[in-house]
Amino acid sequence: MATTFNTLTQFTPAFAREESELAPVHRLFKNALDAAGVTRAARMLRQTLTTMRNDCRTEAEWRCRVDTEIRPHPVYEIALLDPFIRHANTKPRGYAGDAELLDFIYQHPSARPKLEAAHPAGKASTLYTTNASAPRAVRNRACLLAAEIDAIAARNPQAEFLSLACGHLREAAMSTAIQSKSFGRFLALDQDLESVALVQRENAHYGVQAAEGSVRSVITSRGELGQFDFAYAAGLYDYLNDKVAARLLRALFDGLKPGGKVWVANFMPAIPDRAIMEAIMDWWLIYRDERQMFDLGTALPASEAASMRTFADHEENVVYLEVVRKG
Repeated sequence: MATTFNTLTQFTPAFAREESELAPVHRLFKNALDAAGVTRAARMLRQTLTTMRNDCRTEAEWRCRVDTEIRPHPVYEIALLDPFIRHANTKPRGYAGDAELLDFIYQHPSARPKLEAAHPAGKASTLYTTNASAPRAVRNRACLLAAEIDAIAARNPQAEFLSLACGHLREAAMSTAIQSKSFGRFLALDQDLESVALVQRENAHYGVQAAEGSVRSVITSRGELGQFDFAYAAGLYDYLNDKVAARLLRALFDGLKPGGKVWVANFMPAIPDRAIMEAIMDWWLIYRDERQMFDLGTALPASEAASMRTFADHEENVVYLEVVRKG
C-alpha cells in the first residue's frame, strides 16, 4: 500500500512554491503511506483553505488567490484525485451540485463505480470529504424532509406534496409515507431531465409523479400545478439571488392549501467547507443566514400567512425558512 500511495510524488513539478501556505499540505499528501495519512492531509487542506479565505478582506481578493495561488499549486491536482471533489469540479451535467454529486454524499450504490475506479489516495480522501460539514448537512436535510413528509401524511393520508429541484429525491427512500404509498399526491419537479427520468424509474411505483420543471415554470404556473399541503425546495435557494428567491417563495406559498406549509433551505455563510468548495470543487453558492432567509418572506401577504419562522439544523450548517398558510 505504501508504494501505491507514494505515487503522489508525481504531483511535484519544478515550479512548486514551497513557501506557499499550501506547502505543508502538499508534503503531507506526498508522505501519506495509507488512508489515515491521506485523511490527515485532506483535513489539513480544508483547514488551510479556510484560513486563507478568512485572511482575505474582500470576495474579489479571495477569488484572486484561488486563481493565482491555489489552483496553480500541485496540491490542487492531488485534491482532484478525490472522485467526489473531481465530479463537482468538472460538472459532467453542466452545473455544480448535481444529483450525481449528492449521491456521493448519500453514499448511494450508484456512486460506487466512480469510487472504485479512483486512485487509492482519492478513494481515501472521499471517506473524509463526504463526511465533512456540508455533506453531513445534506444528509441531515434529507432526514428532516422525510420526517416532515411522514408527520404530515400521518395527520392527513391524502396530503399532497411538491418537491422542487428534487434531484434524485433520495429522501423518498427515508420516508415511511412514500414507501407505503400513504399520501394523496407527490409531485417531484426538476429541470434536469436525467434526474426526472431516474426519479420516475425508482419511485413511480410508489405513486410519485416526476416531471420537468424549473424556477421559471413554477413562478409562471399560476396554479396549474395544483395545491399542496407541503411544498419544499431543499437544494435550490443556494443558487438564487434575492429577487428570484422571493418571487419563487411567493409562487410556492400561493400554491399551498389552507394550513399548508412551505420550506426553503439554504447553506449558512459560516459552514466550514465553504473554502474548499469554492477553491477546489469550483462550487460557489449564495449563502444566507437566518435573518436573510426571514427577509425573503417579508413580502408575503401578512393577512394570508399564519406563521413564519427560521430554524437551523443541529449543526447550524443549513437554515430553513418555514411559512404556514392560514387555514
